[in-house]
Amino acid sequence: MKKQREKIHELLNQVPKQKNMRVRKQTRNSNYITTEDCHKDYIVLDFETTGMRAGADKIINVIAMRYKNHQEQDVFESLVNPQRHVPIEVIQKTGLTDEIIGSAPIMEEVIQPLISYIGELPIVIHDSSFEMGFLESFHDFSTFKLPKYTVVDTTKLARKVASQLEDTEKIKKLAFLLGTKQESMSGLTDCRATADIYKYCCELNEEMNET
Repeated sequence: MKKQREKIHELLNQVPKQKNMRVRKQTRNSNYITTEDCHKDYIVLDFETTGMRAGADKIINVIAMRYKNHQEQDVFESLVNPQRHVPIEVIQKTGLTDEIIGSAPIMEEVIQPLISYIGELPIVIHDSSFEMGFLESFHDFSTFKLPKYTVVDTTKLARKVASQLEDTEKIKKLAFLLGTKQESMSGLTDCRATADIYKYCCELNEEMNET
């Protein structure tokens, strides 16, 4: 059990996006609230970007998945023209080149359809400071006003749940789901892995609250 707990701790602290200290963190003025609540209906959100610095770097791909009762319903996806060169390391990770996204809409044209798609649902994100940092940087440098979102960070929720687990098999399953997330190679699989982690953590939370 100790080994599995250590694996979970390692996976939760090795999210690549969290390693860069320049990622924008939530502040008192952030236009969203974070919770560890469980919802059955929600949006899972994932961005691919030209780099880690919200504001300086730009979004190149947006994926949002709508879930109802923890079941995937549909997907909003759009390439985004960042109006700048895509670094080679980003091309290697995403497969998105200047040529592929050159004819895509700019973020100013994507943001309103994305906001409409999310609606009033809570947003579930693995390492929320990254995606929300980019959304808020867009908010900072445009006249567009973002809604006041409720955001659930699955890294925080998984850490909380893991600290309370005593069943070895459940700890192993959580470690497996986090490992699958870590190995994800696309935005679609990334969102689905996040949803799997969220659903399982909510199931465990409910079980623990019943005992």
